[in-house]
Amino acid sequence: MKAILINPHEETITEVDYSGNYKEIYSFIDCRTFDCVRLTPHEDMYIDDEGLLIDNQRYFRMLEIGANYGGKALLLSHDDEGETTATNWTLQDVKDMVEWLPEGHIEQPYMEFVALWHNIKMK
Repeated sequence: MKAILINPHEETITEVDYSGNYKEIYSFIDCRTFDCVRLTPHEDMYIDDEGLLIDNQRYFRMLEIGANYGGKALLLSHDDEGETTATNWTLQDVKDMVEWLPEGHIEQPYMEFVALWHNIKMK
């Protein structure tokens, strides 16, 4: 199925063929663990879960979302049952959404814990 690979190290955006085997994502984005970021109700981006922890990392910005990401990313989509499907975006769509951040750019990892039940009163 059609996927789009964003490579900030080479500053390239290419169409790739994804077999549907999740193990292939590790190879495409050169990572040990990955995370899935929902970009739109049907478009997903797979990124290196440890991308902010890598020395000499390269970054890109998704202009439509207003967020920066470290390392390579793989764009796919999903259906109403949550099954992975080919991306609906074209290469040009993605090229118009991506801005390469300069070499030397650094993002600091940030984590926040929020209590989900802090406003609920127990009886």
